Amino acid sequence: MFLEWVQTFTVAAKTGNFRETADRLHLAQPTVSQHISKLEKHLGVTLFERRGRNVHLNAAGRRFLPYAEQLIETSLQGKEDLARWQQGYQHTLTVAVSPLIATTFLPDCVHRFTKEHPDVEFSFQIIESRDILNHVLQGDCDFGLSRMYVQHPRVACDPLASDPVVLVAPAEPDDLESPPPDPAELLSRYPVLTHNHPEYWDELLWYLRTKYRFRTMRVSQVHVTLHWIARRLGVSFLPFSTIRLELLRGTIQEVPVADVPLPMTHTYLVADRSTLRDLARLFADFVCTYVRQRAPSPGSPSTVKPQSGRANTP
Repeated sequence: MFLEWVQTFTVAAKTGNFRETADRLHLAQPTVSQHISKLEKHLGVTLFERRGRNVHLNAAGRRFLPYAEQLIETSLQGKEDLARWQQGYQHTLTVAVSPLIATTFLPDCVHRFTKEHPDVEFSFQIIESRDILNHVLQGDCDFGLSRMYVQHPRVACDPLASDPVVLVAPAEPDDLESPPPDPAELLSRYPVLTHNHPEYWDELLWYLRTKYRFRTMRVSQVHVTLHWIARRLGVSFLPFSTIRLELLRGTIQEVPVADVPLPMTHTYLVADRSTLRDLARLFADFVCTYVRQRAPSPGSPSTVKPQSGRANTP
């Protein structure tokens, strides 16, 4: 019963009105007044000043409010933990993940891990790679999976696998027997959709401009870039792992580029190894093994065949 009084108090502190508090909690207004009166009697102090139809926290109410909010939060956490326990979960792992990783290899990796460890519950924070380090340092997650290398004395940034960057263009399904398009012709016809990956664009653009003339268009997300390429709005240079599905669908194609040294990208594990708990270390090692077994080897030909259109090997 005490928790009900406390919850009514915290809502009334925010609304400043008992009628609105009653509406939010689906209570009768006299019940709200009773909860506040009983809580004040239990604590031995008044918590509100009454001003007409409104109420305002007095000094005692302002002092008690943080403790009341903490009580409610602890109660909710306890209920959630019991619910997870009843569902068979014994552990929860929190992982900060870049959007690029969350939409490529991670779903299958998690599916395989949870089949072996059904008592583990996951909480994924989808965060841009540039922000993952701060979440690891602040203890908001067990570790991070990033596409950007970082340096910090408390944190290890371990490369898991390399990923070749390839030129990606709209599919040309009309003439499957023709040779792949010329990169110079593509770049003269389409803008280059840039800055969708956090690492390589500045250096790559500088080198490309020594070889070709082209326009650029910044698009900050890879999945949007792929959609726009399929809609014939541009071309781009993307990590191979991010284009597999669209290659299978036949909406895009790889285009060989002979005279430009294309970069390699990497997937990184970002973790404070000194505080990495056993379960997090187990999943981190599982991810490492999974990614390395499935990563394309640099310079190896693509085995992805499109359903329609043409996909060329890098």
